[in-house]
Amino acid sequence: MSNRALTYSLALLLTACVNEPVEWSDVSYRQSQLGDPDARSAVMSTNLPAIAGASSPCIRSIRTAGAATELFRAWWSSRNDSNVVLSMQRSGDQGVTWQPPVEVESRDRGRRGCDRPAPGIFYDPSSGYVHLVYFIQTSDGAGVFFAHSMDKGEMFHSPVPVVYGNSPSVASVAAHGDSVVVVFEDPNSTTHRIGIVLSHVTGHIFDQRAQATPDDVPAIAPWVALDHNKIRVWWKTPNDSAGTPERVGYRDGTWR
Repeated sequence: MSNRALTYSLALLLTACVNEPVEWSDVSYRQSQLGDPDARSAVMSTNLPAIAGASSPCIRSIRTAGAATELFRAWWSSRNDSNVVLSMQRSGDQGVTWQPPVEVESRDRGRRGCDRPAPGIFYDPSSGYVHLVYFIQTSDGAGVFFAHSMDKGEMFHSPVPVVYGNSPSVASVAAHGDSVVVVFEDPNSTTHRIGIVLSHVTGHIFDQRAQATPDDVPAIAPWVALDHNKIRVWWKTPNDSAGTPERVGYRDGTWR
């Protein structure tokens, strides 16, 4: 584990012990009712533009968010050297036409090509803010990063680190006004568990962090919803050798 990843792990542990930011309910389960993300990505690939400096789009990475007529899509594009660029587009007519793409992130040096988690995206129609979370490997270290736009995707602020760690991590983001929560597969844990970071300043700083799943609950592929101070986190149960059917676990929390 790198020194940077170790620092983040210790910060997570100390925060959880000293001042747990979320009061959690018990864990519940339901059978998986998730749609096929590859099928959704294929549908949303219509009229996907070429990205300067990139050789091909990663179709399976396309993720969308929106409300009413506003629609946003984000995706990875692979360069010839197998590094990637993260781009985003906005449509004001439910995807009939799209504005020119905006480059969100180009620092990747991981050479994984399209073999990486898709980005997480959230749009808050009340504020017009667009939020993105994603895993990349930069020259300064690998981890999950957060970027946001306060003008419906016209321009993105500089990315903020969520957690450092070398394991590619699925992450999800939700927001309500200036409050932002990000959940992620903990890249520094020896077991499958979900971490969470929280911000009351639009993600410019994530000053609260904790563990979203209990130690004895294996969890992968999280996603999150936020309504004022009410949080709900979902996750998948990882496959096991016994062939147990996939379930979705979830729990509710109150952000103190």
